[in-house]
Amino acid sequence: MTKNDFSIKDLSLRELQKFESLIPELAGFPSRILVETYEEFIDELYKSIDKIVYLRQENRELYQQDKEDRITIEIKNALCLMGYNASHDQKIGGHADIVVKKNEYLWIGEAKIHKDYNYLWEGFQQLNTRYSTGDCNQKDGALLIYIFVQNAKSVIENWKEYLFSKNLLNYSVKPCCDRELAFFSNHTHDTSGNQFRVKHIGIMFYFKPKDKSAMRRNKN
Repeated sequence: MTKNDFSIKDLSLRELQKFESLIPELAGFPSRILVETYEEFIDELYKSIDKIVYLRQENRELYQQDKEDRITIEIKNALCLMGYNASHDQKIGGHADIVVKKNEYLWIGEAKIHKDYNYLWEGFQQLNTRYSTGDCNQKDGALLIYIFVQNAKSVIENWKEYLFSKNLLNYSVKPCCDRELAFFSNHTHDTSGNQFRVKHIGIMFYFKPKDKSAMRRNKN
């Protein structure tokens, strides 16, 4: 079936949702509008972030001189274009990097360029102890890790081990079935005492091509 087999304007959002995989122009819009639970909101948000990440990684050569805020604002802008109520540097317990709201639901993402694991830990602590409340409308957050060094998988694995060494209360990890460069961690939130889930998202920006044409350009 193609989009020419029916009149799109005559379909409800619920009906359009069934054709998202067949009509690229829909870009997941019906599913994002139709979320009814906190869990659905988080699931759709992470699908959207994955799409944004994949596109940025395809042209990572263009980000070599960019700072944290420049990359983060571009991700925030992409979320806005997808219809999310997203903001950067909003005042929520401090100046949070990315905030996404839908009705009473709230998600916060903290972004860090990977310099060392202490620096990532600082970002994790900002998310955990400064920005988030861990209440029922805010049970999830994310650490976006911009990786400009080679072997991103090793960076993520080392970061996972580093977190284990911090002895967080009721800490556990779970892999992401769709990405090796991401994982979920759970621990008891300092403020609420509830379980708080963080998605650690590695984003690859390492770019040092070794083909002959690249070598010539570097010499010039």
